[in-house]
Amino acid sequence: MESSILRRFARADASDLPPFEDCQSIIQQTLWVLWVGKDKLKQRRMSTEQVSSILREVKEVSIRPASITQALNRAGDKIHCYRDGVQIFYEIMKSGKDYLMPLKPQGTLEVFYFEPGQRYSSKRILVTGILESLTGELRIVDPYCGERTLDVIKDVKARPIKFLTKLVNITNVNARKRLLRELEDFKTENADIEFRDYPHKDLHDRYIISPTSLVLLGHSMKNLGAKESFAIVLNEASSKNIYEALSENFDRRWKQSNTF
Repeated sequence: MESSILRRFARADASDLPPFEDCQSIIQQTLWVLWVGKDKLKQRRMSTEQVSSILREVKEVSIRPASITQALNRAGDKIHCYRDGVQIFYEIMKSGKDYLMPLKPQGTLEVFYFEPGQRYSSKRILVTGILESLTGELRIVDPYCGERTLDVIKDVKARPIKFLTKLVNITNVNARKRLLRELEDFKTENADIEFRDYPHKDLHDRYIISPTSLVLLGHSMKNLGAKESFAIVLNEASSKNIYEALSENFDRRWKQSNTF
């Protein structure tokens, strides 16, 4: 295996993933390697030989490729297989990530920092570091929506999203018309994402609710990275009171809102 890939894997920041030390079985350790390769190194597909090399050289865990193959043969929809001649490559799927998520410590708090003037990097941190780690339906509140908001959430695949915003906050009439026009095209390719316009004044903060987590955003998605900002990810179990309060508020406001 290329030494450069081993070095990149050793340096990869997997702090937002379940700890490797808590992966006890061969399938858990293999899925973890596939997850890091896919999301952190953009190495979507890996062979059992590559996984075995990474486990041995980086994690000092000796597992034969044949044992990894046996584990993957029982993985079901947690992985997807690709055949290239006689070689088989594997890619972790969402259900594989969901399988590992219970290993992530409960009651944790994570803070993500968005540097000023780093709009592209901030977008990638939000998508790959936060949104893709959340499971289930996402309920998003962001009073200031824009065309760039669509660019952010279009990368969040295979889950329903309810997005609550306030169109009146787009004071530029032409900008509002552009957003509505773009949204019509957006909805034809993203049927699981629904936007609603909240008509009242009591919508100020920005946050994301998933079945297991609460994300507090210090800045609207459309301008993320323009200024210094933070995102705080709280586990539902460790922030039960605020989680339940924001969840109830979202559901109430959603019913009072208009589809657009």
